[in-house]
Amino acid sequence: MILLTRRSLLAGLSLSGLAAPALAQKAPEPERIPVELFEDTLDLPSAVRLGHAHGDVIVVEYFDYNCPYCKRSAQDLPALLKAEPEITYVLVNYAVLGLPSVTATKAALAYFQLYGAERYLPFHLALFRLRGPVDGERALSEAERLGGDRKRLTEAANAERTGQWMKQAFTLGNSLGLVATPSYLVGTEAYVGGMSLDQKRAAIARARG
Repeated sequence: MILLTRRSLLAGLSLSGLAAPALAQKAPEPERIPVELFEDTLDLPSAVRLGHAHGDVIVVEYFDYNCPYCKRSAQDLPALLKAEPEITYVLVNYAVLGLPSVTATKAALAYFQLYGAERYLPFHLALFRLRGPVDGERALSEAERLGGDRKRLTEAANAERTGQWMKQAFTLGNSLGLVATPSYLVGTEAYVGGMSLDQKRAAIARARG
């Protein structure tokens, strides 16, 4: 059972209810962000790095496992990594859509702690293939199906470190003004709202100059 500490509960409730905007035909307008906040995002211990180890462009996605537009983004992720092999793609768990998201994030961060970034992507995609709300128990079941140890995962999910990681991500997302999921940082520009695969590739091309 994944427990809700007061810290993680308040962190989740502080942002819960933020809605993901519909995936517009037009991409969100880029907004400049302080380079220090971009660097702080990359320093998050909970940040999951995928793709090129030293990409020419770094794309960061703040997401929630109960966000339908994050689901669409996850479906595009393998194709994006294949089409853009020179980028680094960073996933940041940003549970803003209520208590199920908070407990799912605790389980997801536990999986990352125990099994690392290489095994995280299949788990990430598996959670987004689930129908209906995703909470901690469903996330743990998927983790176990992928070979995870439920007892160790539950202990890690309930550990103080996991709550601290969540708090750090919430604090930084607030500082960046990320008022919806998904939100993206591409270089030092932020895009708040859903983006199609083509729109992401256009933002990457823009970052390359």
